[in-house]
Amino acid sequence: MKIVITDCSWGSYDVEKQHLPKDAEVVCTQILTEEEVIETCKGAVATLSEYAPFTRRVLEQLPDLKIIANSAMGVDNIDLDAAKELGIAVTNVPDYCFDEVAEHAMALILSTLRNIPGYNEKVRKEKKWDFADAPKLYRINGMTMGLIGCGRIPRKAAVMAKGFGMKLVGYDPYLPKEVAEEFGIEMMPMERLAEVSDVILSHVPLMPSTEKMVGKNLFDHVKKQPIFVNTSRGGTVDHDALCDALESGAVRAAALDVVDEEPANFASRIFKYDNVIFTPHAAFYSETALEEVRRRSAENVTHFLAGEGDINYVVKPQ
Repeated sequence: MKIVITDCSWGSYDVEKQHLPKDAEVVCTQILTEEEVIETCKGAVATLSEYAPFTRRVLEQLPDLKIIANSAMGVDNIDLDAAKELGIAVTNVPDYCFDEVAEHAMALILSTLRNIPGYNEKVRKEKKWDFADAPKLYRINGMTMGLIGCGRIPRKAAVMAKGFGMKLVGYDPYLPKEVAEEFGIEMMPMERLAEVSDVILSHVPLMPSTEKMVGKNLFDHVKKQPIFVNTSRGGTVDHDALCDALESGAVRAAALDVVDEEPANFASRIFKYDNVIFTPHAAFYSETALEEVRRRSAENVTHFLAGEGDINYVVKPQ
């Protein structure tokens, strides 16, 4: 029984092997092209993946494949419709890093609003000890944070923001009214959110309906020169529109954990701006979260092949 770990950003496989079937032949690789996936996964009944592309073309050439276990929350590397048609199960680990991502989002917000990276740069590299050599800073207590997407992660961030005295507004057509009321989030159209927010936190999953959903229409409506923060998927943001807003001053600064091309293309326009801070898709990371996602992804495969146990399906074969 062949199982392929196609790729992983952590570069080790010990946790996965510990929780996969003991009689499996586990092939560990780092492959990221369709051709490599097809060649390496021939004869495999299961794969564990993070970014490897499982397009319709790939899936149609892997007749033995029964399950793709994504070691992540997102599954945008997989053609879900094709998997369903071909009877291939798709699983993920949807909640392993909720705390880490919410904490990271707030860290980006606070470090941007308080100019922490900028001050550090001035002190260490320019040997300047001058609080006034910085953008104008304002009190966080009383600011309004706008949430584009109000799922469990941004709601965790919202609780933290309230601890700093921030007001909360949100846009999410799928959020029940009672949940918004529970968390003290005033729901409104995205254009209105843009008008009233001092901070905009975008956290929506990437799917065809959300590709570049945060774009010119949002940035054209901002009135308070907000900071913009993205901790979900780079493809949900139109980066050209964001760059235009940064250049015009409509958006004061940005903090991005994700960009629209990963690994990052450092020649792209977004990296030109000094008022944008980056982390390398690191919001999910803690040793605790990493062990959990690796273990649970392997368990999804083991339980599926055994026909018993908990499995987090994204696509469940009929």
